[in-house]
This record gives sequence, structure tokens and C-alpha cells, in this order.
Amino acid sequence: MNCGQVKRLLPPFLDEELSGRVRESIASHLASCPACRTELEALKADIHLLKQTETPEVTPFLVTRVMAEVRARKRPVPHGFGRLVGSLAAVLLVAVSIGVGVLFGSGLAQTSAPIAENSTEAAVSYVESSTTGMYSLMLGGD
Repeated sequence: MNCGQVKRLLPPFLDEELSGRVRESIASHLASCPACRTELEALKADIHLLKQTETPEVTPFLVTRVMAEVRARKRPVPHGFGRLVGSLAAVLLVAVSIGVGVLFGSGLAQTSAPIAENSTEAAVSYVESSTTGMYSLMLGGD
């Protein structure tokens, strides 16, 4: 196995989702490759940091605010099942985006108001870009 293959398989390797020859091949590569061992340790550190962080509560006000901004940009939304899935995915993406923003923004010396404002705008942009691609895939687009 080469370094690129090993690096792509490190998350399932850590989660013990791999077995047999693949797991043995990765373990063998890690034993002989300092760069991949460093990558593995960095991934472990990231996982440890994420496990220590609490998921922030998403308030109904924030969801309403983000969804109002998305609607204000007047993008066409497909109807039916795809719309329901897209709406649920958008709310989930907002929650995750805010969680990541809080995780990385919590160490900054800023007040909570600017963080919340920036997080909302970032979440809106992320939701729009993510749902556009998702709708395209669901509707058989590119």
C-alpha cells in the first residue's frame, strides 16, 4: 500500500471498520512509514478534541433566521420528497456548521455576538451550496 491509500483508510482503520488483509497491510505500512504514523497521530488528536467538545444547542431563533435568509435569496427548491430531505439536511448542516464554528471560534478573544453573526452567514452559504449539489444529484443532474 502507498501513503495515499493508507491516509484515505486511516479513519475506518481507527474505527476498526477494516479487517483481514487490508487492516494488516495498513498496520505494516504504519510500522515502516513515519509520515503516515504522524498523520495517524494527528487524526487521533483531532478525534480526541472533538469528543471533548459539547455540541451547542441550536435555538429555534437561529434556525428561523438562517432559513429566512436562504428563502430571501430566492433559489428554486424542488417539490416533494426531495424538498423534505433537503430541508432536514439544511437544518442538520446549520447545526454542524455552528458546532464547528463554536469549536474553532471558542478559543478566539471575541464577543459572542460577532461569532453568531459570522456563523449565521457562513451557515447560510454552506447550506445553499450543499443543498444545490444535493438537489442536483437527487434529481439526476450532474
